[in-house]
Amino acid sequence: MGENGYDFFCTECAFSCKLSYDCRMAISPEPISVSVTVLSQMFVYLASLKVDVDSFLRSLGVDPELVKSPDARIPVDTYLLIQDKAADYVNDPYFGLHMGEFAEAGSWSILGYVMMNCRTLGEAFEKSGKYSRIIGNMIEGRAELGFKKVRFIVFTPPHTPKMSRHCYESTLSSSVRMMRMLAGVHINPLEVTFIYPQPESTAEYERVFCCPVKFGQKENSMTLDWSVGNLPIRMANADLLEHFEQYAQNLLDEMQRRDEHTRAVTRIILSRLDDESLSIEKVAKEMAVSVRTLQKRLEDEGVVFSDLLRDIRQRLAQKYLRENYSVEQITYLLGFSEPSVFRKAFKKWSGVTPREYREGSLPAARA
Repeated sequence: MGENGYDFFCTECAFSCKLSYDCRMAISPEPISVSVTVLSQMFVYLASLKVDVDSFLRSLGVDPELVKSPDARIPVDTYLLIQDKAADYVNDPYFGLHMGEFAEAGSWSILGYVMMNCRTLGEAFEKSGKYSRIIGNMIEGRAELGFKKVRFIVFTPPHTPKMSRHCYESTLSSSVRMMRMLAGVHINPLEVTFIYPQPESTAEYERVFCCPVKFGQKENSMTLDWSVGNLPIRMANADLLEHFEQYAQNLLDEMQRRDEHTRAVTRIILSRLDDESLSIEKVAKEMAVSVRTLQKRLEDEGVVFSDLLRDIRQRLAQKYLRENYSVEQITYLLGFSEPSVFRKAFKKWSGVTPREYREGSLPAARA
């Protein structure tokens, strides 16, 4: 609880610690996906430009019906394809900023309705952190508290595909739009930062955010005055909040159950990563099931054991390289026989050598 009597949402970075159990479990290789409701604000923006959305989607090989069911989720690759092609289609270099201006409560699925019925923006931020997985896990966030201000940092999990700046810009633009809509007040951040270089013109950024906007920074972030969290939400309804929050919790529980076997296998993999000969046979034996049964359970969750093992090793390798572990240490931690084997595997995974990955700027590469 903050000094002014409210909590800001804070989803701690899953990679802030070393090898603790909680950290390892936080990186469970859950596929990156996005709720199709997030696309709704994009489609409203496109419609405002007189774009035939269905025809546009078909031109990309995407069935319009697949992205209209309110409970559906789409792979991140599909979302990024639609977003980036849409930006090109309407020739809008500020597509993410403009898309964010069309955010409504419904754009954030049940999470939006939970937030709309909270007492204050601070409580809404807290609920946002708790239920954000409902609308997707493409972008995560954490909060840093300062003197009379709070800074929200947004970032992507390490296994997220390379994405354009439209993703970060739509996330922050949508957040500002939601704050203003919920409180009925024209709230302005104190500062917004982006990791990529400054564009030729910053006029649109200043128009949307109404605050100083800096580029070429270490993180994508938005800083707010601490008092913003105390602002009341104009349509708050305690009874509706209870109803929507119960629905949101049930939805999260259902999502959790859908990948329970993947999570169980992940726990075992993480505890046996230094075993070079780790196999599905060994994992099945520890779980007291047959290999065929385990394969079927994983298949039902859309997972292949070999892909799961590779993904975990790849993501931990990237994490350790960013934290300046030596190649020899990583080789041991991840169960490779020798550094040359690890280097070869990493180059196959990432397209660059461990040294190139460590020396490169990961955030800049994703901008």
